[in-house]
Amino acid sequence: MWKALRLPWCKDVLAGADLDGNLYFERSVRSAQRSRRHVMYKKNMPVAEYSDQTIPIQWQAWMRHTRKQPPTIQELLQDAERRRKMAENVHRLATKEASQGAVSGPEAAHATSSSHSQPQKTTPRTSPPPGESFEPEGWVPTSSRRAAARSGNDDRD
Repeated sequence: MWKALRLPWCKDVLAGADLDGNLYFERSVRSAQRSRRHVMYKKNMPVAEYSDQTIPIQWQAWMRHTRKQPPTIQELLQDAERRRKMAENVHRLATKEASQGAVSGPEAAHATSSSHSQPQKTTPRTSPPPGESFEPEGWVPTSSRRAAARSGNDDRD
């Protein structure tokens, strides 16, 4: 609790914590126009594993100064519930498609989007895709001034 107080001798002020137990701090710097914000992770990780993707998006926005107030625990809980429901809906849809014998892969997206239309026949591609056989020709760029000067000199002779 004392970490959240803005006392003259305290450099860092606790702004809040996320659901994983990471602590977020803010430091006022006299020479800077805006405060510095940083996170203290609860778990010690190797340096290579530290990433901004390991913290919630609300805290990422606060750290980057795109939101002024730090997120509340209630906001973080609502987002966690939203993500849980989304994952549950995705799982339910995947099992429904699997039980109906839906085609997997890129064809599945096409089949589900055009389920009411007539099936389309696809032919296998026999020629290479465009661009694979392309070979650039030799070309040397010239400046427009040089080209104009050359054409002007040729007219004088």
